[in-house]
Amino acid sequence: MASAFGSRLRRLREAKKLTLQQVADAVGCTKAYIWELEMKEGQRPSAERVQALAKVLGVTMEDIMGEPMSSVPEASPEDVSFFRAYAGMTEEEKKRYRQALEIMFPDKGRGGD
Repeated sequence: MASAFGSRLRRLREAKKLTLQQVADAVGCTKAYIWELEMKEGQRPSAERVQALAKVLGVTMEDIMGEPMSSVPEASPEDVSFFRAYAGMTEEEKKRYRQALEIMFPDKGRGGD
């Protein structure tokens, strides 16, 4: 019987239209291991493995673990999508993005509105 984690993992994988083998190849493990994560109760993947799975599936670790994001309770789906895109940028891209936002919105984040 699948755990809640396993069910979420499978649902997220299928939503991305990825096979067990594609996910396994992307995270550096076997197809059988991914199947076990999805189908067997009590599986406990490492934080590194969960992070790799989340990256492949385009979600956060919180999404895959089923833990609510308490720090951003009012985040819309668009906000979450925006943050995921930002999180996938290189450090140089993030720096340029922040600089552009500071130019467009000089008072945001500095006590002004």
